[in-house]
Amino acid sequence: MQFSTSLRRGLILLALLLVILFAAFLWQRPLLNIGAGYAAKHACSCHYLQGRELEEIREHDLNFSVLGSVSLSLGKQSVRASFFGLAQREAFFRPGIGCTLLNNTEQKLKAFKGVAAGAKKRQKAVVKEDDRLTKALDFGMSPVPGGGARGLVIMQSGVIIGERYAEGYDQDTPLLGWTMTKTLTAMAYGATLPLDSTLDITAEVNRKNLFPEWAADSRKNITVGHLLNMNSGLAWNEAYGAISDATVMLHEQPNMAAYAEGMPAEFAPGDDWKYSSGTTNIIMDLTDRNIRQTASLESLLNRLYGKVAPSLLIEPDQSGRPVGSSYGWATARDWANLGQFMLQDGIWAGDTLLPSGWIDWMRQPAAGSEGTYGGQTWLPGPDMPSLPQDAFMMRGFQDQRVFIIPSRQLVIARLGHGEDQVTDFDGLVERVLAIVD
Repeated sequence: MQFSTSLRRGLILLALLLVILFAAFLWQRPLLNIGAGYAAKHACSCHYLQGRELEEIREHDLNFSVLGSVSLSLGKQSVRASFFGLAQREAFFRPGIGCTLLNNTEQKLKAFKGVAAGAKKRQKAVVKEDDRLTKALDFGMSPVPGGGARGLVIMQSGVIIGERYAEGYDQDTPLLGWTMTKTLTAMAYGATLPLDSTLDITAEVNRKNLFPEWAADSRKNITVGHLLNMNSGLAWNEAYGAISDATVMLHEQPNMAAYAEGMPAEFAPGDDWKYSSGTTNIIMDLTDRNIRQTASLESLLNRLYGKVAPSLLIEPDQSGRPVGSSYGWATARDWANLGQFMLQDGIWAGDTLLPSGWIDWMRQPAAGSEGTYGGQTWLPGPDMPSLPQDAFMMRGFQDQRVFIIPSRQLVIARLGHGEDQVTDFDGLVERVLAIVD
């Protein structure tokens, strides 16, 4: 059979196009795999923890980057995500534990009892919202690019003086804190230490030789304090929306702490400040190792947070360890309670749950952070001129915040979804400070 010249040219061009498309797919497949992993994990948590439908989650939470093209489907206690059938991932839900992304299909999910999960629905309390706070709450709930606030709680002297929720959310809806979970991990490490006056916090944070695998190189000089302060010197790339250490850890690694612990030293400890979710998962592993001989990590976290924030859930990775960098869920009220717990120096309902001075140490500026970061805790920076200098905060991706202002006995918790760093938090804090004593 003979083909015309034009037909042969057409077939050649078609073959070249297919080769180009296949090459492009191979080039983009790692990124699509990570994107599908993010979509499966996040949709699974939103569906099973918040009771939302998959299409609504896709429309309102997966509304950025390539995620708008993902398809979602329910499995057996799971959610699957796919990009046109080319990159497919699945996350599994377990009651009382939450969702875990299957990063290694040859490994089973490790057993985990959960962290302060399964709080019962609480009777709705009546908060007499001061008319002066109405405009501040309206401002805090106003739309932002990509979404807006879903829960906003203002607490003074341990009492809620104002709160607001977006449609479809209420005081019993668990909300994802993302990186605010890091602050909880730092407190959990503190809870492994003696509560009496024998504790020397300086000596504890200067402890080194943390892992046998680090003994043969300069990593043996990394201290607990270096990890808490994000200046360990370990190599790390925290970029989102691309293939980075952070996205690979969260969406491809079954044991996230082990992955981070395997990073080489890039700088001498203490010389370079570098934000790293991997570092926080190392701290969660250290927390586990600190108490392994006498208690379980689950029991420690429940003892520390069970009464403070009964709705709190920190979802684990495949190894069974809570993902201390990113996967903390709690109601807006409980996020505010966690801020109040820090304001009260780790004391709750008369019980001392953290060593005296541990929160104060977490508030000390870390070397290299230009004074804006402490021990897994954020400090006032140039972007927040309205914040009093004694303030500190939990911060998370997509503008999650808990502001703690001791001089005003004030806690402001805002959780939601939107583009990152688009919320006018300085405007919100300025409005609240103007009307509270």
